[in-house]
Amino acid sequence: MGSSISDSRPRLRGFPAQICMPAEARITPVWTKQKLLAALFPLGFSVFFFWDGAVGYPSADHRYHEWKQYHDEGKLSEWPEIAKQKGWKSNEWDAWLNDPHQQGRVPEFRWGHGKYTEQFVCGSFAFTVGLIVLTYWLSQKNRVVRTDEEAVYSPDGTRVPFTAITGVGKKKWEDKGYATILYKIDGRKGRFLLDDYKFDREATHQILAEIEAKVLARAEA
Repeated sequence: MGSSISDSRPRLRGFPAQICMPAEARITPVWTKQKLLAALFPLGFSVFFFWDGAVGYPSADHRYHEWKQYHDEGKLSEWPEIAKQKGWKSNEWDAWLNDPHQQGRVPEFRWGHGKYTEQFVCGSFAFTVGLIVLTYWLSQKNRVVRTDEEAVYSPDGTRVPFTAITGVGKKKWEDKGYATILYKIDGRKGRFLLDDYKFDREATHQILAEIEAKVLARAEA
């Protein structure tokens, strides 16, 4: 996914096109906060799932079981007082039991062990997703793309001499701010992505301009 280098390379405000200066692009605060929230949301939901499976649903079934005993014995008139003594809602099950889907049924459990397991499964899934995103965030939040007089340093720290760059892919640069830098070092091909949303926009544009200028100068030599 390469593209030829032309005079249409980006011009930065305040920098003439022919001048290339070392630059450093760090992760933007916006990206950092968004990805952290993307990790914390599923992790937070996993806590609710685990709590429901371990505490919420079993506790509800315990209250329901006691209510059902009074129901089965025809002593529901006594239930409001019993519930009040225990700090429970006396009408906790009314809306559920009166739902048309219940069709007048009074089941053995409000939730049951199957629902407990379901909550643990959902909690485990949410926790795993959150942990994966958090791990990615931790691995990315301090990354830097920078240049010196002879090379560009990719986000993972790989030093790529300008002379090793074999192409610049800019198919998604105008629309999404993505540019792919292709290189070959000691016979090994590689690539890395410049992203002007993830990394500081002005510095990222400056780095791309410098890469293009260096490659163009080499091609014209």
